Amino acid sequence: MTVTNLLSASEAGLMKSIEKQSRDKRVAIVEKSPQLYATTIVELLSRITRDDVVKYILSLAGDFAAEVPEFTKCLLDKEEVAYSVLIKLLDKNDEQIHLLSAKTLVVLMSIKEASPAHVSSLFNFLSTKLASSPNSNLQDIAVQSYGLLLRTKPHRSIFWKQHSQNVPPLLKILSTSKGSLQLQYHTLLIFWLISFEATPCAEAVTKYDLVPILLDMTKNAVKEKVTRVSTATLVNTVKLAPKVSINTLLYNSALPLVKTLSERKWADEELINDLQELKDSLQEAFDSMSTFDEYKAELESKKLKWSPPHRSELFWKDNAFRFKEVDWKMIKLLDSVVSNTSTADSISLAVACNDISRIISELPESLKVMEKLGTKIKIMELMNHSDSEVRYQSLKATQNFISHSFK
Repeated sequence: MTVTNLLSASEAGLMKSIEKQSRDKRVAIVEKSPQLYATTIVELLSRITRDDVVKYILSLAGDFAAEVPEFTKCLLDKEEVAYSVLIKLLDKNDEQIHLLSAKTLVVLMSIKEASPAHVSSLFNFLSTKLASSPNSNLQDIAVQSYGLLLRTKPHRSIFWKQHSQNVPPLLKILSTSKGSLQLQYHTLLIFWLISFEATPCAEAVTKYDLVPILLDMTKNAVKEKVTRVSTATLVNTVKLAPKVSINTLLYNSALPLVKTLSERKWADEELINDLQELKDSLQEAFDSMSTFDEYKAELESKKLKWSPPHRSELFWKDNAFRFKEVDWKMIKLLDSVVSNTSTADSISLAVACNDISRIISELPESLKVMEKLGTKIKIMELMNHSDSEVRYQSLKATQNFISHSFK
């Protein structure tokens, strides 16, 4: 393809010198004049609007950025101009232009930390155009690009500032990529990279319920590398966010799983060490847990089940006073369960109603807190729930609300 009819004489001469050359020959030519080629390519991309020509020049830019270090350095010396031109091309309608622009941006930003605005623009593109696509090939480009970008530490905080946009498509990929090992693995690598940062690590557990997802990946992994990256991520959550991760791990039966995995023959020494570290941390936490700690871990997971404490008269008599701690935090957690009727399962709703009723009986002063939270109204609405056990438990709780209101 010739592009010389759209260029100045000097630009045409420069492009002609590499046109129809072998890859090695083109690289050798550009290595002799990297600054000239970098300046010319950015200038052409900022000026030319014909899609086929833009694709051709972008293809050259991507190849040279990956293969000619001096060319890449020259682009980064004028990164503001280069980034502005390339990011603008992400808005073009042509998919190939998108992908070629993104390829060059990823190469540049993975070599040198970029400004938050530019990185944010690229993350936005990767999330909305590629990771959210039903096309697994585009998803794969997105997750591999994230993997390169997030190796640069400052990029992780930028990624997490947009977590509500960036994370849900990745979780969806994990849930639907069972048949694609590489896609699954590269997606898990993203969570491993962000797990080295304290805030993203903790919020991935609390906001996105990452622990059971990683445990499921670990338990059902076909390849050792999937087990390795899932386990390494869990180890990071225990190190950087122990208050939120350890209880969640124990509640989700991580300890017996990790014990079973530790008994297998693994080739990877790091995986063996990580499993041992995880097992030791969980065993120590489990050994020191009281019945109330177990209950608290379950409640913090917001996935309740009919475990023994819920129906134990002794448990409620001994521990009701603890619901006053930290400004009635446990009451507020129970209220949040009955508030989220669209996401909570019927067992969690029924158990929460039972617990609220028992707290009212043992700790009448909790009524004032629940009145402020609107808990009674939420429970009364559950009397119309489709599940019979939820209806029964909400009725009992409502009756307890009413009877204690007049005492």
